[in-house]
Amino acid sequence: MTVRLSPGKNAPAHDLIMTPSELAREIVAYFDPSGRCLDPCRGKGAFYDALRGWPGCEVDWYELAEGRDFLQGAFRIDYDWLITNPPWSKLRLFLLKAMGVAENVVFLATITHFVTRARLRDVHAAGFGFKTILLVPQPPAPWPGAGFQLAAVHLRRGWCGEMRWDQL
Repeated sequence: MTVRLSPGKNAPAHDLIMTPSELAREIVAYFDPSGRCLDPCRGKGAFYDALRGWPGCEVDWYELAEGRDFLQGAFRIDYDWLITNPPWSKLRLFLLKAMGVAENVVFLATITHFVTRARLRDVHAAGFGFKTILLVPQPPAPWPGAGFQLAAVHLRRGWCGEMRWDQL
């Protein structure tokens, strides 16, 4: 019997899991973003639509399947908020890029995606801090059940205050 101390690698085939619209709306309402907002992984548009409908947000998007590749785009720090459900197999790449272009980054992923030593170093090196971990219920199928807690994790540039834990 083989015992694993860590989860297996995220398979790119599992990256096309779309966030339910209601969950995206609840996450956007919780964080109450304003200013220039970006969804770099628009997919079917759950976060994009929620941001577009939120007062005070001017929204932009990227979606690889539509020929707009966030990871290949050239940016300067230009967004107040970046909120998305990134492809988990490429979370580190998306996180590094996101922290280079936005003041506030909210990713929907399991908590375990954020607490590897490498990612904690990346967050610190980019000058970000963990502001909020919002525990969210696992959406129904076809959302994959992983056994790890799903969360909307808010990273903020320059944040060195207390981290808040909350729950939807």
